Amino acid sequence: MARLAFLISLVATTLQAQSPPCMAEEFLDLSGAPGAGPEYPRPKIEASCEGDRLVVRSNGIPHYEFVQVTPNPLREQNNEYRIPANPRVADAPTPIGLLGTIGVAVNGIAIFGPNEGPVPAEEQFGDPVYNSIMDACMGHTANEYHYHALVQRCLSFGVKDGDPSPVIGFGFDGFPIYGPWGCLDAECTEVVRHRSSWEKVREPHQDAWDAYDYVAKDGPEYLDACNGHMGPEGDYHYHATESWPYILGCYAGEPALAPPRGRRPPAVSQAGPEPRGRPRPGGATGGRARRPGRGPGPGGARPAGEEVQAAAEALGKDEATMARALRVEPGSVKPVNLAASARALGVDPAQLIEALGRTPPPPRRRQNLAPPGEPECFFRCGQSEEDAIGCTLTPDHKVICFRPCDDNKCG
Repeated sequence: MARLAFLISLVATTLQAQSPPCMAEEFLDLSGAPGAGPEYPRPKIEASCEGDRLVVRSNGIPHYEFVQVTPNPLREQNNEYRIPANPRVADAPTPIGLLGTIGVAVNGIAIFGPNEGPVPAEEQFGDPVYNSIMDACMGHTANEYHYHALVQRCLSFGVKDGDPSPVIGFGFDGFPIYGPWGCLDAECTEVVRHRSSWEKVREPHQDAWDAYDYVAKDGPEYLDACNGHMGPEGDYHYHATESWPYILGCYAGEPALAPPRGRRPPAVSQAGPEPRGRPRPGGATGGRARRPGRGPGPGGARPAGEEVQAAAEALGKDEATMARALRVEPGSVKPVNLAASARALGVDPAQLIEALGRTPPPPRRRQNLAPPGEPECFFRCGQSEEDAIGCTLTPDHKVICFRPCDDNKCG
């Protein structure tokens, strides 16, 4: 028995030595942060490793001044994320969800993909960064405050541009998300600003995934389709970039199934401030945030080959055109969106759903939306121009901008 116990202990010690260190320490200590404002709850976050999962619990309140840029108020959440602690690169990438959470930032705020939801109509599933509906830290509110892009200075303390970036978030496949700057060798003798390899093919006001294509590029600064790469020490990770897809273009690893959402805490006692930015009907997603493993999103399940063939025959299209419109052509990592596919094909969404042999979804409930207000100055940061002067945080975490607003005369 003693020998058996010794062998078990030896194996456990060996496995522990081979396992990468828990990355819970990458999450911020928010105890001294000023928070969103005196009328909001204090930000809360806990991160720990439990078995093979990195567990993050947060209330979804930002640790810096909240600036409202959509009609949706800031509400406290009860979020729990269980992320693989030992991620591995999968045989093939997995598309991220069209809507909802795809990761978590180091301050406990949810990370969404690079597109909006189905409202407003003129910007259905458009690029929210391009459409200038984000605050200075690339966040805004829908059902919860979340990011569509990541700004390093909002999620790290004292790190300068040009220095190797810290971890500022994690994808749901467990791989860390670093800021834009990375080392080219293990000794870090050379640092580069990493760049996305996705190219804009048209204006992304609407159906943003059809406005960008991945084109592989040479050069150590360019990232793969998922917006990541294998680092000089053999570790795969993502980088936040100035241009699309900003955070993740797909999952390089196996995304974890999310647990059921916790019960939302009681609403805060005082209402949030009136919108200071340009109100947008429906705000961010226009619907409940979806978690991985919760079934198909608004685009439905990924069409199989026989569905593509049947739909092409029914609508009088060739299969290649149909596959591209449905975003299932070989090598595609774009999430399915049947509404966008129908627009690309020039048919009614009901026709496409019928051609695919699927059941139409139930009608969406109308929302009580805030009436549009007079346009005011809003923040437009994180643009791709390297010399653009954007926004930043003061030492006491208040948002300031150093350039006039782009689309009006406020400034």
